[in-house]
Amino acid sequence: MPPVTAEVELISAERRIHRALAHPAFSEWLKDSLRSALGRDPLALANDLELLGHLLRPWTEAHLAREAYPAPAVGVHGATSQMSRA
Repeated sequence: MPPVTAEVELISAERRIHRALAHPAFSEWLKDSLRSALGRDPLALANDLELLGHLLRPWTEAHLAREAYPAPAVGVHGATSQMSRA
């Protein structure tokens, strides 16, 4: 990417970040993360973002799947209520 284009992209990205920081609907966790990220080395941040995605995405997806499809209640000897009725 040419230096002028990179500078324009950086300015645009920083504007989006500052708009997000000012937006009342954004969570404080996200705002704190953005503030913390702005002072970091971009390469170290990119590596941490990659790792964070690998760690939190599966955890979040598993929680969401569990909420969407709750496991049946397990009774005595591991039988579900549906198994007991059979």
